[in-house]
Amino acid sequence: MEFNILNHFKGLEHQPQDPLNANEIGTSLFLGGNMGDRISKKMDGYAKSAGMSRRNFITSSLGLSAAMFAANEASGMEFFEVTKDEISDLDANKEMMQVARASSDFIVDVHTHVCTRPGHYVLGKNTSERGMWFVQLLDDLGKAFGLKNGTLDMNVENYGKLILENSDTTVGIYNPFGFAEHYGGQDMVPMSYQAAVRKQYPKNTIMLAGGLTPNQGLSKTLDRLRMYAKDYQISGLKLYTFDATPKKGWWFDDEKLAYPIWEECRKLGIKNIGCHKGIPFGQFYARYAHAEDFDAVADDFLDLNFIAYHSAWPYHAEIAALKSFKPQRKNLYCEVGSTFAATVSSRPLECAHVLGTLLRDLGPDYVLWGTDSLLWGNPQWQIDAFRKFQIPDELVEGYGYPKLTPEIKRKVLGENAARIWNIDKQQAMQAKIGLRAEAVA
Repeated sequence: MEFNILNHFKGLEHQPQDPLNANEIGTSLFLGGNMGDRISKKMDGYAKSAGMSRRNFITSSLGLSAAMFAANEASGMEFFEVTKDEISDLDANKEMMQVARASSDFIVDVHTHVCTRPGHYVLGKNTSERGMWFVQLLDDLGKAFGLKNGTLDMNVENYGKLILENSDTTVGIYNPFGFAEHYGGQDMVPMSYQAAVRKQYPKNTIMLAGGLTPNQGLSKTLDRLRMYAKDYQISGLKLYTFDATPKKGWWFDDEKLAYPIWEECRKLGIKNIGCHKGIPFGQFYARYAHAEDFDAVADDFLDLNFIAYHSAWPYHAEIAALKSFKPQRKNLYCEVGSTFAATVSSRPLECAHVLGTLLRDLGPDYVLWGTDSLLWGNPQWQIDAFRKFQIPDELVEGYGYPKLTPEIKRKVLGENAARIWNIDKQQAMQAKIGLRAEAVA
């Protein structure tokens, strides 16, 4: 069965959202998730207490807070730090949001995307059936979160509007898609197109290169890497060890195919190297979604940082163990894009275990924030949910997980990424204020 995240939520494909209203998107995910029926039954009473219709309540910030409050009641555990006043009083809700924002106002989203290109995707012309399956998956996600034209709306303009102007995200690090064999010999999202994001938002974006697989030929791969460094001044790589070539995949610790790439990265000054790990979707082989190849490569290239995107979920314990059994490691990171979004509203217990495992075994300095937007629409609902999220005391006592203190949340949301990408926080924050001022004007 092909993986489609919408199958884990009920009715989202029939509920188009306002793409700018992150509260509505987040609340709908809670209502459509595993505890949705129990949460939904409580919303009418909450709306009545707030003096609002159910519809208006759900689309407001009260609705998202109420969904979190209801999730606590339904589960019998305190996953979200939400008070009763926050679900009935708009002023109290706004005040608590401002407090949360003040304690973690600098946010670096390590995992963002644009998902279109000139000419878009046409079956039989520039896209194969397998390539079209992936486009359809992303189309369905976009439409569920208010982007009426799916991937066509996951463009440069909406990247700026939804991620930079209408969320608290300070810096967006955007990642490419490759799989050229499925897209007429051209990367699904070519570097030439996504470069327009940085051109338009130079102080609030960081550009990664991708689409590289040594299975297309190692010399070709190295030539493309050099070109990306020279022509696009890239700040890292986001790769996939499963690919669309006849060989199906490769490994980061392959000394003949992969090590020459990392050696070239050293020469080019490319230090941060990420890879899709976990979420073994579609026609790709699951074995390449495991993170076992990070073990040797992290030891052999101590001066490079290796980042497991999606935290290798559901294999996150494997990547965490690579640090817990070798605590001297300083170059192994996890990013939480899609993993947090898929679990926090539907399976908060699983979310707590994932975050707890990463923070306990990798350590708070090695977990990075990411939302996988625009795939999940406006990322503000994820930011608000993480600011409110807490690992319950029962799990702290039973598993040795750390509590999500304000310090840990600041590290995850922005400080860790700023450290490894050398981001000037003050400059980025000033540029962010300018973007919001322009948006209002």
